[in-house]
Amino acid sequence: MADHTIFNERPESQNRALKVIEKLGYTFVPRSEAEAKRGSRKAVLFEDELQSFLDKRTYPFGDKDRYFSGGSIAAAIRSLNVQPVAGLYAANKEISDMLCAGTKQSFDISFIDFDHPENNIFQVTDEFEVERPNGKFSRPDIVVLINGIPLVVIECKRSSVDVMEGVKQNIRNWGNDYIPQLFMYSQLVLAVNPDKVLYGTCGTPAKYFVSWHEDNKIWLNEWCKKCSPDGTIREQDRALISLLHPERLLDIIRNFIIYDNNVKKVCRHKQYFAVKKCMDRILLKDEVKKRSGVVWHTQGSGKTLTMIMLTKLILRESMKKDSPIKNPRFIMVTDRINLDKQIRDNFIHAQMNPHRAKTGKGLIELLCDEENTVITSLVNKFEAAFKQEYCNLDPNIYLFIDEGHRTQYGSLNRQMNKVLPNAAKIAFTGTPLIKNPKNGDKRNIENSKNTYEKFGPLIDKYTLQDAIDDKVTVPIVYEGRVIPQSVTSEQINNHLKYITIGLSDEARTDLEKKYSRFVALAQTDLRLNMMAFDLHEHFLNYVKPKHYKAILTCSSRFAAVEMFYKLRELGGITPAVVITPNNAKEGDDETNTPQTLKTIKGFFQKEVDPLYKNNYDAYEDSVTGEFVDPEGAIDLLIVKDKLLTGFDAPVAAVLYVDKKLQDHTLLQAIARVNRVYDNKDFGLIVDYIGIFTKLNSALDLYSDEKSGMNAFEQSEIENAISGVQDEKRRLEESHENLWNIFEGISRNETAANIWQERLRDNAVRKDFYEKLSVFAKLVDFMMSNYELYEAVGDQKAEEYRQNYLFFKKLKDSVSLRFNDSVDFSKYEDGIRHLLNTYVNAEDAKIVIEPLDILNKDKMEEQLARLGSNEAKAEAIQTRQVEVLETTRYEDPIRYMTFMERIRKTIEDYMAERDSEKYRTAMETLAEDYRNGRNAVNYPEAIADDGDAKNFYGAVCGGIKKATGKTENANSEALGQLSLDIKRVVSSNAKRDWRDNVIVHRNIKKELDDLLFDYLDENRLDWSLDTIDIIIDEIMMVAKKVY
Repeated sequence: MADHTIFNERPESQNRALKVIEKLGYTFVPRSEAEAKRGSRKAVLFEDELQSFLDKRTYPFGDKDRYFSGGSIAAAIRSLNVQPVAGLYAANKEISDMLCAGTKQSFDISFIDFDHPENNIFQVTDEFEVERPNGKFSRPDIVVLINGIPLVVIECKRSSVDVMEGVKQNIRNWGNDYIPQLFMYSQLVLAVNPDKVLYGTCGTPAKYFVSWHEDNKIWLNEWCKKCSPDGTIREQDRALISLLHPERLLDIIRNFIIYDNNVKKVCRHKQYFAVKKCMDRILLKDEVKKRSGVVWHTQGSGKTLTMIMLTKLILRESMKKDSPIKNPRFIMVTDRINLDKQIRDNFIHAQMNPHRAKTGKGLIELLCDEENTVITSLVNKFEAAFKQEYCNLDPNIYLFIDEGHRTQYGSLNRQMNKVLPNAAKIAFTGTPLIKNPKNGDKRNIENSKNTYEKFGPLIDKYTLQDAIDDKVTVPIVYEGRVIPQSVTSEQINNHLKYITIGLSDEARTDLEKKYSRFVALAQTDLRLNMMAFDLHEHFLNYVKPKHYKAILTCSSRFAAVEMFYKLRELGGITPAVVITPNNAKEGDDETNTPQTLKTIKGFFQKEVDPLYKNNYDAYEDSVTGEFVDPEGAIDLLIVKDKLLTGFDAPVAAVLYVDKKLQDHTLLQAIARVNRVYDNKDFGLIVDYIGIFTKLNSALDLYSDEKSGMNAFEQSEIENAISGVQDEKRRLEESHENLWNIFEGISRNETAANIWQERLRDNAVRKDFYEKLSVFAKLVDFMMSNYELYEAVGDQKAEEYRQNYLFFKKLKDSVSLRFNDSVDFSKYEDGIRHLLNTYVNAEDAKIVIEPLDILNKDKMEEQLARLGSNEAKAEAIQTRQVEVLETTRYEDPIRYMTFMERIRKTIEDYMAERDSEKYRTAMETLAEDYRNGRNAVNYPEAIADDGDAKNFYGAVCGGIKKATGKTENANSEALGQLSLDIKRVVSSNAKRDWRDNVIVHRNIKKELDDLLFDYLDENRLDWSLDTIDIIIDEIMMVAKKVY
């Protein structure tokens, strides 16, 4: 009899994990023995094991090694029993410092032998029951100990349970009311099920638990073969081996955990491997044999922390007796003041005590004093040092250059090499290097080849898509709301129509009144007024209800100040401006008049000076601090160039753009909103200026010259930004995924119990909740996004809204009926306002009529309203595809023929970019479709048989779908096959046959025989998969025809 218990948590995940960890070299300690070693369930250390390890430790005395006394060992053990009076973080940090550095006595006593892993005692135990303050108990599934110290805590879940449940359990357990005395010692905290593992450390928020992906695949595969309990390899096995292999675990504990501004952080996998590769480069262990190179880790992936970890490891390496590194010193180089401050602050938070070079002379003084281990400097300070003919030949200086693609152009790189000719240089960049810069670009951007020539070959790469896949960053979605530079009254009216699409009559009237009053206030400043009004409505309806914040980047400081006053006047937003003060220029693209300078100066006099006088750094720190804090009052930050690089504010979810941005600058700017934050599925770019030529989908990005994105390798900016068509497709898919749960139930079913019964099974209900959450967020986004709403259409949008309300009520009823505890507040609160504001079912109207490709005159009338040739061609193409899809199985050959022509037309356009030819080709295609011309010559035997023609098309379509090729066999034989298929289907297709499984089985059996006979007679060699696909296509047509 089948044993259902194999899918329970214990055998499926926990027992397997224990077997894998044992095979890594850990000794399993049964629960009863573990409790005896601890002495009581309040204690968590195996003190006898720790005593045994320390008894073997020695210290140098003269020319001999001596063992520590019993008193010293007892004192060391007592020092580990930290009382968490200052909280868990402080206790954990104190213990971690002792683990890595030892306890300070006359000689340091080390609790772990990091240099000789074989000297340590590695143990694992399970069901580690620990007493809580209230006398109850919590019981982590697995605990890993080194020398009797519990350093890893693991929660196991079966495959049907979301691994995030294990993460939440760990977070609950380190709370004050549970068992923080265990987590004081924890260095890694894991949640596992057979198919997924997430890891963090003590204090890591749930959203920052991540997966590990091993770089050394050969090493991993070898260990997986050794450790697999049954010969199979699960994701759980891979992650446990990667993280808990004794040497790897010791390495992570010692070198890859830092305390950053009262937050304990453990490396992500790419930080770990990048640092290891950098060390190989520095120690000349890789094939390059040069101590310099480039690390490209995408924005938001933690480059500064990577620098800190690399600094720690180089310092650690220098302590070895035979190390080539002696007394290393580090210079962190940037080209922006705010980046310089940020890196300095990060090193301070990590207890690294950096010194900041404020001038070129100051840089020289810091370099001359060998006690200054870590220095931060702007790149231009090297120019002053160069002019003073300063040269430092020390090979133990390490230059870490932030945004190396940008700071090292021209003479600055040469000056740095003259000042520090023997230094090792590691350039870090957050954006891909440009392969082909534009001719005549004033920014003098160098190509990737030159960058590599200056710094050395690439050391490590972590792309935008890698970071999204690892959930280190969120995707970016684009919405175009371009407002022309020159605004006419007609454009004002058109824009009003645009932003009221989908609103109820009452809401539309209210918005029209508000809009008219505000936009008409200053006829000389119509464009900024229109943008301010539009941004204000979007912020109040989309950003604020979700408790997000936003950034607005303007084309000039004057515009930034103007927008500040306009938005503050509208109310409901608390904006702040961060720009360069008074007469100083900000960027090379700014021009000012006496009037604009007066406005900028007036802003500082009225808004800044009363509180901060001339201390503009203090003002900037105050504003950014309030903005970064989710509870801070400032919710919209207005900038020109400042803070578009190196500024981290996870709460920022929307970037409003009214400034030309290109290539690196664009990628760096959008990264301001790609940080992970609670319930943030993507960052949104709202474009008022027109960054792109066209961005309907991510595919448009790779060829867009206007934004400069075509200068990058396509693979390196893959899925960097998605457009309206991408989001429309996601919405359609999420809607379909939701309905698929209820397949077989009529959408007109009125009996609530039938819908609820479908959700009786817990796994099905959980799937429903997750898919409803995805759908709800996309409906919400559609209601606030004019482009997406327009692409979806009024009627479909109302269908989505009504479906959401239906499924929400179903969710409410089943969660009550089955006593589920599901927290939907995190998205329901944010979308309720929009769903209540927009159209009701009885008010639904088709605002944008579908293009009528079957009526030539009507189609031409509709196309006349569109502007460019591209717009007209795409209107025909999208409508043609929609019409073809609805009749796909009614006339498969026509579907296949026209879809191939559409594909070829688009391919030609992408290659030639001839918009007029594109439009003409699409118009010809529509004309042919209207007139029934499809250039297909059917076999004579079926020339007058419509049903047989459809089956002929099904067979041809199936062959192409399976093999990618068109059938070239005897056409008349294929015609006879189509007649035989018709006979089989018609003889079986009786009343209600479409839902009759027995009839389906009989038809498929007969079709199977027919097709095998056809293969034999025509000496063809189709695979079984091809035959199955052809039969599926025939069945789809049969259901349409009969």
